[in-house]
Amino acid sequence: MVKPLIVYKASAGSGKTFRLTVEYIKLLVQNPYAFRQILAVTFTNKATAEMKSRILSQLYGIWRQQEESKGYMSKVCEELEVSPQMASERAGMALHLLLHNYSYFRVETIDSFFQCVLRNLARELDLTANLRVGLNDVQVEEQAVDQLIESLQATDLLLQWLLKYIMDTIHDDRSWNVIGPIKKFGKTIFRDFYKEKSHRLEVLNNEKDFFDKYSATLRHERDDAKEKMLQLAETFFEIIKAEGLTVDDFANKSRGVCSLFLKLKRGDFGEDIFNKTALDAAGDPAKWYSKSSQRAPFIHALAEDKLMPLLNKIITEQPVQYKRYKSADLTLRHLSQLRLLGSIESKVHELNDNANRFLLSDTQQLLHELIKDSDSPFVFEKIGTHLEHIMIDEFQDTSTVQWQNFKILLEEAMSHEGTSNLIVGDVKQSIYRWRSGDWRLLANIREQFQNASQRLEVLPMDTNYRSTPNVIRFNNAFFTEAASQEEVAAYDDVEQKWPASKADEGRVDIQLLTGEDYQQQTLDLLVEHISDLLSQGVAPRQIAILLRSNANITVIANHLMATMPEVSVISDEAFRLDASPAVQVIIQALRSLTHPDDMITRAFLQKAYSGKIDGALPEDFDASLLLLPLYDLVERLYGIFNLQGMKDQSAYLCTFYDHVLNYIGEKSTDVNGFLHEWDATLCSKTIQCSDVDGIRILSIHKSKGLEFDHVLIPFCDWRMEMPDVLWCEPKEDPYMALPLAAIDYSQKGMMGTIYEDDYKTEHLQSVVDNLNLLYVAFTRAVESLFVIGKRQGKNSRSERIEQVLPVLDLEGTCISGLDDETQPIVFSYGHLPQPSSLSPQTSSLSPQTSNPFTQPSTIIPVEIETFSLKTSFRQSNQSKDFVNAEDEEFTQQSNYIKMGNILHNVFAHIRTAQDVDSALQQMEMEGIIYDAQLTREKIEAMIHKRLGDKRVAQWFTAEWSLYNECTILLPDGQERRPDRVMTNGDKTVVIDFKFGHQREEYHEQVREYMDLLRQMGHQNVTGYLWFVYSNQIIEVK
Repeated sequence: MVKPLIVYKASAGSGKTFRLTVEYIKLLVQNPYAFRQILAVTFTNKATAEMKSRILSQLYGIWRQQEESKGYMSKVCEELEVSPQMASERAGMALHLLLHNYSYFRVETIDSFFQCVLRNLARELDLTANLRVGLNDVQVEEQAVDQLIESLQATDLLLQWLLKYIMDTIHDDRSWNVIGPIKKFGKTIFRDFYKEKSHRLEVLNNEKDFFDKYSATLRHERDDAKEKMLQLAETFFEIIKAEGLTVDDFANKSRGVCSLFLKLKRGDFGEDIFNKTALDAAGDPAKWYSKSSQRAPFIHALAEDKLMPLLNKIITEQPVQYKRYKSADLTLRHLSQLRLLGSIESKVHELNDNANRFLLSDTQQLLHELIKDSDSPFVFEKIGTHLEHIMIDEFQDTSTVQWQNFKILLEEAMSHEGTSNLIVGDVKQSIYRWRSGDWRLLANIREQFQNASQRLEVLPMDTNYRSTPNVIRFNNAFFTEAASQEEVAAYDDVEQKWPASKADEGRVDIQLLTGEDYQQQTLDLLVEHISDLLSQGVAPRQIAILLRSNANITVIANHLMATMPEVSVISDEAFRLDASPAVQVIIQALRSLTHPDDMITRAFLQKAYSGKIDGALPEDFDASLLLLPLYDLVERLYGIFNLQGMKDQSAYLCTFYDHVLNYIGEKSTDVNGFLHEWDATLCSKTIQCSDVDGIRILSIHKSKGLEFDHVLIPFCDWRMEMPDVLWCEPKEDPYMALPLAAIDYSQKGMMGTIYEDDYKTEHLQSVVDNLNLLYVAFTRAVESLFVIGKRQGKNSRSERIEQVLPVLDLEGTCISGLDDETQPIVFSYGHLPQPSSLSPQTSSLSPQTSNPFTQPSTIIPVEIETFSLKTSFRQSNQSKDFVNAEDEEFTQQSNYIKMGNILHNVFAHIRTAQDVDSALQQMEMEGIIYDAQLTREKIEAMIHKRLGDKRVAQWFTAEWSLYNECTILLPDGQERRPDRVMTNGDKTVVIDFKFGHQREEYHEQVREYMDLLRQMGHQNVTGYLWFVYSNQIIEVK
């Protein structure tokens, strides 16, 4: 029996998209109408587009039984036990239905799905129907902080909190300028864990004196713990003083057992106060004195009687009091900032209300609050369809709140008979924890459902169809050992198989460098390796360089362009708007207009326009341009600086103009405001780039889901990222009165406190994050992998690689440099495929295909031209007639127009004269004929009078094949629609009905119709203009 939920744990390259597509098509082959009840969600627009394209193309391929769809066809037929003929027929039917009901084709991002739900709940949530969705929550938060600071008054409570925070930072030797740190800290309001607790925090913020009382309680807790330990230290010194002893009378003096008591007296009572000597002295009185001491017997007896019991009490008491002291101290440290968060959040809400904006990041929490207490919520009924099949892709990137929202929908779908639901993900590819993704949901998926063994089945997808066997073998061995060293259980399923048909090929090279010139060595090795690949027949587009840091993208791109100018380099940095010379000229021109004294900007414009720093600027470039609206100003600057002469700039300019229009639509036409927006966000926007034959340089995060024949990973030495502040939920009294606390993250600071478990959890998460990054990077490779790192890179990925390579369980490896720390470690395994067996991608960028859904995109260059557009204005005096509806002339003209519209409607739709009566009856029912002055009898009389003309009557007989108001589609996408086209054998007649005076353009219109019909294959074509009122018939030549 098939269980209602199947969970596929899909390792890299295991055909995840193939499986999702097969499952979707299976549902359609079983029932071609099922697409109305299917929801498939993933996490990016790109993945959504790919999924839709794959489903459509394979439906077509199965319908037409194309060779490239055989794999899908065989899988669908095998798993459904249907014949290829039936699968083909059902796929064709499903494709037809899907294209004609495309709005029900629900393959979308998780954000777009929940936005759809939210918009349909606008009334219940008290939201306006025309709500704008805001994406840049960080920008809104920074604006909120700025406005809060600007609006502060001397009596504001917020000012007191801010001053307290400033004093705390000065006390900690940090900068007094706290605006930047507050903005950074304020971004917390968009995190799921804060939103979950924000209501409780708001209540506490509004509760009089809560924070003052809470702070006082924690300070007392901290001071009391410290005082207890100080008293124990003082007891020791009182005892020895009473006995006439000093520290110098004990073994090793201040460095021996007495060092513990001296540290306690100074207020230091962390774990490091217990050295070996002190611990030994707790159980041996002989450790308290030196053998040569004259008072040894006395000290021995004193130790046994008083000092050893005191020391053991300290050993017992220290962890208890340290936990109290350090927990209180950590909790107090960011309390002032925490109080500020509520004010920032309120200001953000105010700004959003004023802008009629809803932040995308708020969607999940808002829906969660609405549905969390309901087992069968009405919420999802609002999407307008009944869902029976749910598919969730990239599940390892799902956040807890997203899952809580989706689980309700999934549970409902799973309750239906015959349902088929799917979850696909891979814990090892979870690299978006900073976006609240939680891989533990997938790792512990059985725990999410009651009666999991009866309701869901977890299946592995462990065959790698992407990489060559040697690359797979290396990754199997490497990550098995790395996960073992890191103690990461999530990698238990890391071992992959490969198809038996794959040739035993593939190569892995790793070099861990030494020396101070690490960056230059890395760049030189990169160029050398790329040159070697190119010399072996590898195309540039088959090579990708993956990096952890965006900062290194620019370094490598510049180096490759300088050393290998003949090779194209493709990166997001190259397609940023601020990389465009034309866009930069416009931006700098705007700066110069708003800041005319800026000589540097002026020099830039002079150089761009005339080629000289001290050259002339265009005569039309003056301050009067600021009188123009922003968009008109931008277009005017384009013409003034002759930017049309710059090559390959149109794509940048079109995108730039789009962003200008978006800015104007959302904000204002203020030039300074736009320049601020440019510096903050717009400068980093990128253009859409087409397939270009060049080496790709991209971040590891952006490479996820992609594959490249040859992957190069330079600077593979990134350190494990640690948060500055970890948000914790206190679970012990008196700390738990606050639902959320910001704690400085460090092992030394958090171990031994109530936040110790939080530290361990975060540390494990960080370990998994970094191992996952390495896994994603290494598994992008198809044929070869080349890694460059740093030897002895402490706490970095290079260190882990250095520890793993010598103990790899892999035959045929070659490794050198292990015995000499001054030499680089050089590792190699396997061999590159022969040039003859290189990927077929080298043949063409976009292979030709007969499948309409996989046709290569045609790139049409667009050149921008600017010109002045003058519009003539003419005002009619007939507005008087509109006001005076009783005017007889107006009434006659109005009836004349109405009669013309009705006659046109009748003649365009009737086939013969016998159809007139039924046509008029239908128009009466539809309310088209309703005027007492234009009765049906009058209209019918006019029609029969005109049809009585023999010339006209012959057009309304049954001998013709008729095309009434049928659209003619032109190659460029434009449309033409003649009133009546009739064919009889090889004879074709086109007629256009007119109800006004003759005009030359009417003749041109019919001539165009005649030409188009001839182009469509009609040979003997005649055309007529029929002026109905005058019954004048003119043949058009």
